Amino acid sequence: MSLPEFVHLMPADLKDACALLAQFPGEAKALAGGTDMLVKMKQRRMVPRYLVNLKKIPGLDYVRPEPGGGLAIGPLASIEALKSSLDVRNSYRVLHDAVSRMGTMEIRNCGTLAGNLCNASPAAETVPALLLLGASVRVVSKDSDWSLPVEGFILGPGKTLLETGQLVAEIRLPQPPADSFGAYDKFSLRRMDLALVGAGVLLTMSGGVCREAKIVLSSVAPAALRARNAEAMLAGKALEDRLIDKAARCAAEEVRPQADLFGTVEQKRNMAAALTARVLRQALERSGKAGN
Repeated sequence: MSLPEFVHLMPADLKDACALLAQFPGEAKALAGGTDMLVKMKQRRMVPRYLVNLKKIPGLDYVRPEPGGGLAIGPLASIEALKSSLDVRNSYRVLHDAVSRMGTMEIRNCGTLAGNLCNASPAAETVPALLLLGASVRVVSKDSDWSLPVEGFILGPGKTLLETGQLVAEIRLPQPPADSFGAYDKFSLRRMDLALVGAGVLLTMSGGVCREAKIVLSSVAPAALRARNAEAMLAGKALEDRLIDKAARCAAEEVRPQADLFGTVEQKRNMAAALTARVLRQALERSGKAGN
């Protein structure tokens, strides 16, 4: 199936791209990786008159440590670049898990982290990791530049806080807390498919006790959500098997799945519980503090 006709615009930089998007409100779309947009265009689910191509703007594909700690990720940094990054693998394991479970190598080479975030799919693999890590986004328009947390950035399926003429210019990850250990996994029909249920955790340990737990579930609500009741259940305790299973069941009660061809509400809650228990045990194993 061919693409519909469109006018191809080549901005010099992000500010120029924002100006073009503002000039043609409702008619122009920004093109970065294009892994979702081009499919929608071929299916005529999206028919922009103008495509503002960001791919040729130099210097936007970086993944680099910040001088004061943390990681800065450019808007054209590919998923495969994150998967290959030693900084991501060594310091942001939950994000490395997520990008390693995304699509095929072809998809990972084209797709970007910024695009995965802005696409705002409830099943997006990277969003749980970004929430767990306390990520922020730098947003630009033709005459403004500001930052805001990823938490709250997604409003619902396909909807973010971005307005016409605004683009994500950078994603920033703070340095993770000392003695923190993360894990992410998903249930999907095939490894390359979107998550039917996704779960990520970040545990901060101290002397065999969980000082803080963060749990994020995806594909079970309009946007990825924190399982705060389950988190509170784990804080300040040694993570033994019975407690992990109890917290996982609690997390499954906090989600809001919808029945579809892939499962009933009860089946999706069961998947959420099983997956939460799995990633909790994986993160605990990485900490070297696995209990009985």
